[in-house]
Amino acid sequence: MAIAPSSAVTLAGAEQAVRAGIAAAQKSGWKVSVAICDVGGNLIALHRMDGCMPIGAEIATEKARSAILFARETKLLEAAVNGEKSNGGERAALLTSGRVLMEGGVPIIDPAHGGIIGACGVSGVKPNEDAEVAKAAVNGLLPSKL
Repeated sequence: MAIAPSSAVTLAGAEQAVRAGIAAAQKSGWKVSVAICDVGGNLIALHRMDGCMPIGAEIATEKARSAILFARETKLLEAAVNGEKSNGGERAALLTSGRVLMEGGVPIIDPAHGGIIGACGVSGVKPNEDAEVAKAAVNGLLPSKL
């Protein structure tokens, strides 16, 4: 087939995902940045909560881009850099290859065709907590809003 079916994350969908991520963070009392990027790694929506460190917005965006470019959760990339027994305390993954290879970046996969159509990145708390918020954001993106 010369042309593959595709979908795109809309601005409305990206904002919906950000709201879902922020709600999950607030429920746990966390201050984070949530970024949604399209399939090309371009930022669509970003929210940095009051109290989240300013660099969190940049790190969240780069986690989303890394999830897109490597076509996988950044947790897998961090483990490859820091080792499988990483507890998230190591920071080597923050500086590797010009990408943020730390847990907290999750691809958005269109259930209609299984292709990656974007990603969510979160920064501000522990890596596994960032990933929890990113997954909540992605889960908050309903297929009808893509």
